[in-house]
Amino acid sequence: MKKTLLAGVTALGIIASAGIASAEQRPISGAELAQLFPGSFHAIAAGLSIRITARGNGTLSGQMQGYKDSGRWTLSRGQLCITWNKWMNGKTTCSMVVADNGWYRGNGVKFRKL
Repeated sequence: MKKTLLAGVTALGIIASAGIASAEQRPISGAELAQLFPGSFHAIAAGLSIRITARGNGTLSGQMQGYKDSGRWTLSRGQLCITWNKWMNGKTTCSMVVADNGWYRGNGVKFRKL
């Protein structure tokens, strides 16, 4: 279970570029990201359901299957950057976000605003 949890958290932290987008998928702009964040989100990574709250002061909280973490989020050069305190060993990851039929996607993770 711990290995699966780590895989889910790793995928969540990646939120990397999604490659070539179809007609239903398109990279969202920095301005669209600024409208999306802050907020509360339901994310799915490696089959795990994660609830994330991104506050206006740049802090994050995340909860999944009895595990919790906190961290920071920023928008930088049109990309979303996430740093968790424990998950992802505190490493910051930045990437483009792609809109996909009501969801937002990165590499290995999808999320939607609650």
